[in-house]
Amino acid sequence: MSDYYRKYFEPEYGEAAPDAIIDEPQEMDMEHPTEWRIKTNFETIAALTNLFKHCFCYKPIMTIKTVNTVIQSADHEIPVRIYLPEGKGPFSVLVFYHGGGWSMNSLDVYDFVPRYFAKYGNLLVIAPEYRLAPENRFPKGVEDAYDTAKWAYEHAAEFGGDPNTISVCGDSAGGNFAAAVSLMARDKKELFIKKQFLIYPATAFKLGYRSTSEKRYGNGEYFLKINSEEEGLNYYFEDPADADSPYASPLYADDLRNLPPACFISAECDPLLDQALMYAAKLEDAGVSVEYHLYKGMVHAFINRPLQKTFEAFNTIIEAMPKTE
Repeated sequence: MSDYYRKYFEPEYGEAAPDAIIDEPQEMDMEHPTEWRIKTNFETIAALTNLFKHCFCYKPIMTIKTVNTVIQSADHEIPVRIYLPEGKGPFSVLVFYHGGGWSMNSLDVYDFVPRYFAKYGNLLVIAPEYRLAPENRFPKGVEDAYDTAKWAYEHAAEFGGDPNTISVCGDSAGGNFAAAVSLMARDKKELFIKKQFLIYPATAFKLGYRSTSEKRYGNGEYFLKINSEEEGLNYYFEDPADADSPYASPLYADDLRNLPPACFISAECDPLLDQALMYAAKLEDAGVSVEYHLYKGMVHAFINRPLQKTFEAFNTIIEAMPKTE
């Protein structure tokens, strides 16, 4: 089958780099999700800390001060962590959504990422602990993501942030949220998002076929295992028809005009690569400004590993962030 949409460019689909860290695919215990998350999060935090503590950035980023608070939404509280840059503002503001298949990981698992942005980008970073599936299915998680961006727009100035610079960023499922929140903000007109940073985002459910990148990298040998020929991710949707919503599958949106400029960060050896390339092309065709950065030899989730290309990607995002006036 041909691609759902044209690609922004045609990649080489090369082999993983010698320094790429490729873990075994994660398979969540959907019968006991809370217990599985507690165990896996502890193990992941320990492993990542062991990697990062030998890195040049570890001691500097651990000096970043944080504030934990909650956002009161319509029917529940959303825990958020605010990463405070050093010095006096105003600071550019980045709302960051962690990845994890809409069902796993946490602020603590991803803590090194927003710390780096706050320390080396002098950014005010706001990150939510959004609700996870299967206990909380679509659209609950993405609603938390949107509510966090709206709260940041209304309250960032209290922490030295410039609300005119609000940008959204996330990886994988978090990249899906960043794209969806950009659409929601345009549609609802309650806040203005300056830029969207999409790190190897998932952009479409129910493709019905395996893209080239999926067939090449999606069988488990490159960490992420995915097969779009199968229904999959039933744990995320109460109603399978919800997968067609543009807030779940931004690639399926009928209208992508008037969205914030998009900066893509992709790993070459990632089954989601083609989804990002198709979404970038569709954005460009709708008149949205797009910049695309492909990190050759990297695999899905590489931003959670202290690799040279990880820091190159972080610094690319920092350089592309909107500046305060």
